[in-house]
Amino acid sequence: MGTSKHAFDPLDLEIIDLVYDVAWEQVSARQPPHDAEEVEQREAFLRKRIFDLADGGGVDFDTLLDRVLASLPEPLRSWPTDRHYV
Repeated sequence: MGTSKHAFDPLDLEIIDLVYDVAWEQVSARQPPHDAEEVEQREAFLRKRIFDLADGGGVDFDTLLDRVLASLPEPLRSWPTDRHYV
C-alpha cells in the first residue's frame, strides 16, 4: 500500500488546520485523554487521518470535517454533534 504525495496550496492547508482544530476540540471534549502520551497518539492519528482524507485537492471545510468525524473509530464518534445542543 503506497502513500500518495499531494502538494496542498496555502488555502487548503489553512482549511486543513481549521478542520484539525475543530475535530480535536470535539474528540478531546467528548473523550478527554488520560495523559500526555495519549494526547500525542491521538493528535498524530487525527493529523494523519485528516491528510489521508484531504487527498486530492480542492479541500472544503464542511466536507472534510464531516468525513474526518465519520471516519473515526466508534468510541470517538459516538457522541452527539453540536446540532444536539441547539
